[in-house]
Amino acid sequence: MNNRVVRALNWLKRKPVNAWRSLPVRLILIFFASFIVISAATGVLTVIFRPWESSENMTALRIYGYPMIAVVFAGCYLAVRRLFYPLEDIRQGTRRIGEGQLDYRIPVRRQDELGRLSQRINRMADQVKGMLDGQRQLLLAMSHELRTPLTRARLALEFIHDKDVRSHLEYDLSSMERMITELLEGERLNTQVGRMSRSRVNLNKLMAEVLRGDFPNDRHRVSLSVPPATAHLSVNAARLRMLVRNLVENALRYNPRDGMPVELSLRMEDGAAVIRVQDHGPGIEPEHLERVTGAFYRADPSRGAGTGRHGLGLYLCRLIAEAHGGEVEVASPPGSGACITARIPGEPPD
Repeated sequence: MNNRVVRALNWLKRKPVNAWRSLPVRLILIFFASFIVISAATGVLTVIFRPWESSENMTALRIYGYPMIAVVFAGCYLAVRRLFYPLEDIRQGTRRIGEGQLDYRIPVRRQDELGRLSQRINRMADQVKGMLDGQRQLLLAMSHELRTPLTRARLALEFIHDKDVRSHLEYDLSSMERMITELLEGERLNTQVGRMSRSRVNLNKLMAEVLRGDFPNDRHRVSLSVPPATAHLSVNAARLRMLVRNLVENALRYNPRDGMPVELSLRMEDGAAVIRVQDHGPGIEPEHLERVTGAFYRADPSRGAGTGRHGLGLYLCRLIAEAHGGEVEVASPPGSGACITARIPGEPPD
């Protein structure tokens, strides 16, 4: 060890109080030190001072040290909390905007970098909302405009005498009309115009009527299970019919014709109707499960060819369920086909 260091240590040991009484370091030693050590080059630790061994120091610590420590910690807590308020606002805002609440805006509490970041996120949400609104307006306008030429095409179809040609054209026109109807319905459900009227409906009867009226030729391919006691619920009957029809139609499309029937079931759970459709087809790959209820989305693009479908069926089912305050869940365990469950609450959402 350096001779000057040794002399300094010996001096401190001989004068344990006076050596540091007037130094600012004294406060640090009193407030935070348990003991002070210096490591020599040989690795030997030499204890220089133990401030707690002095009654004078302990009295000063109690009178001045503890309150000062409390004030410092309180100030640090308030400063950190003030710093994290905007971060929590940004976290909550990005979560809600990401979930589709494009009308939500992050409160701007300050004019620093965090405040400017909140403003940029709000502007981004404005731009995304504007683009989506423009897209909806375009789809609505196009859907309305397409109805007129389709009507004319149907009138012209009456003059075609070739049955095969006429049959194919009728199929294509029906597919186009259905796509337009689904587009219009989807956009209505996405806007305030889509607010629904509800009435008390016999769900057992509604589901049986959908199978009998919309699937007369495939009735044997669907097994229906309903509660023994008649289930009644306050819903929009027309849109619930559309939901059931789309779910069954989607399941029939991928269920083997000579295989097990599609399972359509209804049960009441906590005041809500749970409609479940299970097919025994190839199922849905895990990476597609969260997106199959999006507009125009198909897990396999080739599946849309020749089916007359454009990826709007499950999208409408989701919108109808959400308009009732419910949800649609899609599951596809390996080797078990696809299972789609719609939960429809009995009371209107707040």
